Amino acid sequence: MAEFSAMHGIGVVPERDAAAPAGYSPNRALEMQNLNGPTLGAPLMLNTSSPLDEGLGPRKATMLYGNTARKYELAGELKMSSGLSIDYIFVHRIQASEEKQKEVEDLATKRKEMFAQRKRERKGPLTKQERKAIEHPDEEKERLISRTMKRYAFEEAMRGKGLDLEQELGCDPTLVFTKVHVPFHLLCEQAEAVKLNMKLCETEQEERNKEIGIASKMKKGLSQTYKRFMERFNVFASGEPDPVDFFSAPFTIELAHLFENSKDEKAFFNDAQRATLTYHLLISIRYGPKSDQVGLRKLLNNGAYLAAYPLHDGPVPKSDDMTAPENMTHRGKLYQKWARIGVFYKQQPLELIRTYFGERIGIYFAWLGFYTSWLILPAIVGFIIFLYGLGSFANQQDAKELCDTTNRILMCPACDECETWYLDTVCTPYRFSWTFDNPATIFFAIFMSIWASVFLDFWRRRNAKLAYEWDVRNLSLEEPDRPQFKAKGFDKDGNPLLRLNPITKREEKDYPHAKRAMKYTATGAVVLVTLAVVIMVAISIIVYRLAVRIALFRSSSSGVKGQSAIIASFTAALLNLLAITILNMLYVKLAVRMTDWENHRKDSKYESHLAFKMFVFSFVNTYSSLFYVAYFKGQFNGYPGNYSSFFGMRPDECPDYGCLLELTIQLSVIMVGKQIIGNVTEFIIPRVMKWYNDRKASNELKKSTLLPWEEQYKLGVWPERDMFYEYLEMIIQFGFITLFVASFPLSPLFAFLNNVFEIRIDADKMVTGLRRPPAHAAANIGIWEYVLEVVSFLSVITNGLVIAVTSTYLTKVVYAYAYDWNMYGYVAKTHPFFNASNCSYTTLRDGNGDKGLFFYQVWAARLAFLILFEHFVFMAKFTAQGLIPNIPKTIRLKIEREEFLAQEALAHKFAQDDRDHAAAVLATQPSVNSLA
Repeated sequence: MAEFSAMHGIGVVPERDAAAPAGYSPNRALEMQNLNGPTLGAPLMLNTSSPLDEGLGPRKATMLYGNTARKYELAGELKMSSGLSIDYIFVHRIQASEEKQKEVEDLATKRKEMFAQRKRERKGPLTKQERKAIEHPDEEKERLISRTMKRYAFEEAMRGKGLDLEQELGCDPTLVFTKVHVPFHLLCEQAEAVKLNMKLCETEQEERNKEIGIASKMKKGLSQTYKRFMERFNVFASGEPDPVDFFSAPFTIELAHLFENSKDEKAFFNDAQRATLTYHLLISIRYGPKSDQVGLRKLLNNGAYLAAYPLHDGPVPKSDDMTAPENMTHRGKLYQKWARIGVFYKQQPLELIRTYFGERIGIYFAWLGFYTSWLILPAIVGFIIFLYGLGSFANQQDAKELCDTTNRILMCPACDECETWYLDTVCTPYRFSWTFDNPATIFFAIFMSIWASVFLDFWRRRNAKLAYEWDVRNLSLEEPDRPQFKAKGFDKDGNPLLRLNPITKREEKDYPHAKRAMKYTATGAVVLVTLAVVIMVAISIIVYRLAVRIALFRSSSSGVKGQSAIIASFTAALLNLLAITILNMLYVKLAVRMTDWENHRKDSKYESHLAFKMFVFSFVNTYSSLFYVAYFKGQFNGYPGNYSSFFGMRPDECPDYGCLLELTIQLSVIMVGKQIIGNVTEFIIPRVMKWYNDRKASNELKKSTLLPWEEQYKLGVWPERDMFYEYLEMIIQFGFITLFVASFPLSPLFAFLNNVFEIRIDADKMVTGLRRPPAHAAANIGIWEYVLEVVSFLSVITNGLVIAVTSTYLTKVVYAYAYDWNMYGYVAKTHPFFNASNCSYTTLRDGNGDKGLFFYQVWAARLAFLILFEHFVFMAKFTAQGLIPNIPKTIRLKIEREEFLAQEALAHKFAQDDRDHAAAVLATQPSVNSLA
């Protein structure tokens, strides 16, 4: 341990060399923190350099690097002028002092004059904002000075902690790029603080790689055979070697010699580990005396820095780049093997994704890839069922009777002002409805309900394996407070009031539970209001559908009359898709503002509440029209002479071929439409904007003249909650393929095709279009696993109801068993002649509008089927959950073995310390010979 610490400088306060900037002192950070009132009121001179700027401030490239060639050589290697690697980039903007001074003073004068004028013109008291603007006209100037001084204090605090900083002006002379390097000893101390799992030496590797049992050996043999076959034909293989299996343990500096590559600073931490440790170090550095003046995120939030990001490790390779894969950067490998549409058929290089972007992003793409691969079987089965329905719809006896033009059935008017019509005009959609409303639908609904549950069970097993391989099973990263979190009160010095945490026994900022409960109540009420708005929009679309269908029914063309229901449903579905998209865009902003207002302390709590709001709204907004068509449409119509009324019109009725085909149209339009809109938004629009910006850029700012950190600054900003919205998009898709899959067996196929390209589009966006995000560790997909469980549970109920209530198949089964197995007379039975009106209508009632035996037979069958269906599927789901353990046996045994080795190494260390202590004690005592 002593050798490791001495070698890497652990525990030693770094000394400033002779080339340190003038005026620098180790206590300078503390001096900068104690900013007083007079300092903030001093003249604004932004071009006056701080002690840090005097040594490493903005300057010409040749002053830092010696010559331009050396500058581009080191920049290409992502190194500072001293040769140290760059771990992070901060960006802030400066302007000439006189120009900025005049701008701020003019702004203050205008604000003062404007509010004074309003005071003279209006009656009554001023608002708090207006009074503050008049009493403190220099607030903007003070805020600007405050941001500048906080930035200087933060940079001095970083240097005082041992980080290396270097600043440089960009091609835009108002932008300053601060390059940060974190020494190895600080990374080790941070790794020990967060208990980062690291790879142990090779002592136990062979034993760890041994498979346990005959079944495991057979599985391994089959897996290797499959892999060799795929690699030979270059199908699905990622091209990356399998990650080496190894034992790991929480890193401690005292036991550093037990970890692999402990003497190699470059190889000890991988890219993601180094980025994670760097980020957690930067968000924990204190830059002021107040308890909330901590960390990089706070400075980004208040505008002290424009941006902060780790660098991509190289440029994106060009299409004609012939560099060997082993000589490529990680970014180049990811682009070649993952981020191109042309490699859509290959497996994802998950280990490479994880080591470059971190476990949080890695686990998302692992889940998305796993989910997409599991869609293959449902897509195939659904396509076969679709072909079965397509090939057999013309042979149905009921369709032959309905389409018979020699014995035409005169139907009652579809609206109060409409005329009678003939049933054979709906022959084509009636025949086609069999494609989705057939006995195979029941099998597919059962199959998909069980599939959803088994998919989650096997994902948990896959997740456990990944968490073990990536050493994130027992994450202990202490989650910092959100920079937006505000305490309730402050003391006389301006510090937030603190309370003692009963768990950690630390003082922390307090926010009253009663006040947050009031905010929960208020935001809950707002959510209910927005849901009411969604319901009103859905009702408006229902009215639109009614109006369009009535207008088409009044047409003189029999063909238009026959297709009126389909045309009305399709156009209403398009209108609904537009409404869903617009309402989602508006609600995202509203949900973020409401969750911000709730003032959550931790990001995990914030995201959980935001996820709940977004999922509830998206669920109602996306599926409300589907629930209406499936379960409510046509259930409350009445009969001729006794029709119900809805906004002065007869309620929306199911067509003569049932509502299932309309549900299919509604589901397919919304699902496929959302996929098209998403792909256009994520893939086409960014490329058009990039092409436009490249054409618009001046010659001086072309990419060829920019250094890597400047070029990457011009990339897109990594959205703060990008993974959140990606998960939400996939959860909504999961609902499409499970909740109403009985009506549209092709939905898994469309989901599979979308996801294959979604993976590559997201990958291309991350590798080529966005700045590199901070690396975060994660052991699972978080709250979304519980959301998937809820959707999986609901799918059993919704599919059972679709078959029992929406489908006409059970009605045909009851008629076949009770009346005629060959289905002769079925059309006449379900379209009885109403004597009072001299026309027929679609119903389960008799000709007088009474509920006869057939009505009760059908509803009894529906109720019995629903009970049997749900009991059978739930029993199968729970049985599968009981038979499939969440953690594979091999992984569980390896975890237990790893924990045993970690305890054994710790016991060995303590025993060695005891022996060393005993030897030291004996060495200080006189020997027996000397006593004699």
